[in-house]
Amino acid sequence: MTIANHSSKRQGWLASLLLIPILIAAAVVGFFLFALILGLIFFAATVLLLRLWWLRRKMRTVAPDSQSLRGEYVVIRESTPHDDNPRR
Repeated sequence: MTIANHSSKRQGWLASLLLIPILIAAAVVGFFLFALILGLIFFAATVLLLRLWWLRRKMRTVAPDSQSLRGEYVVIRESTPHDDNPRR
């Protein structure tokens, strides 16, 4: 029975020796995937916040009580009393 017990200890030691590099590689890959996903989430949040800021800014400038005039218009120069005889 000592031979079977010795063989079992060797297999357990060999399995743990092979398992350590696999666990380290899995941790490194997991870290980079986590960093990639977190970066994509931050990028999407930034794009969403910029879009919301832009829409709020646009809604503020197009508000009905705003002082700006939007649309097509022509500026007509009104004549003043001293413009009756323009110099040429």
